[in-house]
Amino acid sequence: MDAMPEDLEALGLLSEPQRARIYEFLARADGPVTRQEICQALDMGRTLVAFHLHKLEQARLVEETDEPAGTGRRGRPAQRYRAVRRELNASVPPRRYELLAEILLRAAREQLPPEPFTRAAVRVAVRRGRELAAEQSSRDALWDLLARLGYEPAADGDSVLLTNCPFQRMRAVDTELVCSVNAALARGYLEGLKATGRFTVRLRPCPDNCCVILDPAA
Repeated sequence: MDAMPEDLEALGLLSEPQRARIYEFLARADGPVTRQEICQALDMGRTLVAFHLHKLEQARLVEETDEPAGTGRRGRPAQRYRAVRRELNASVPPRRYELLAEILLRAAREQLPPEPFTRAAVRVAVRRGRELAAEQSSRDALWDLLARLGYEPAADGDSVLLTNCPFQRMRAVDTELVCSVNAALARGYLEGLKATGRFTVRLRPCPDNCCVILDPAA
């Protein structure tokens, strides 16, 4: 959910035809295979295969695994490789529809009649915002969190504009619900990072940017 730059890097690696062939072969294999088996199946040299496997491992698209016990072979076991199943997201600008879906599903489960659904969703969103904030450890934690989630923050004087809405298409379906959830997430970010003394959340409808603005706290 939170690896957009890594996803783009992985997709970039798979744009190389020979590397893509290796990954596809591993993904379709019945089990882990050796480097030699890859070479024979794809008619590629060992040095080239080793190079591409290293790149795929770095991108967490391929992993090395131990040789099964009981093969009866002597000496050092042959290295075996298998594809890592990963869902890659490469939307530009960044979108985080899975985050919105997670919040709405939790709200549907936790809603207690006669509580309006929007109120339940806001409550869940604040909590989820705190959870996401708790994962941050950098010095510029708020800025880094907003960037990681795809908001593309930009300074506007002492305010922070969120120049991209990660929920853009869903905002067109139900603006009030989606923007309320987004504002609640922002409150959660600030609470989780103990930044409520620095910023306050304001909604300003905007067709191009995210409707949430972080203004200096009074």
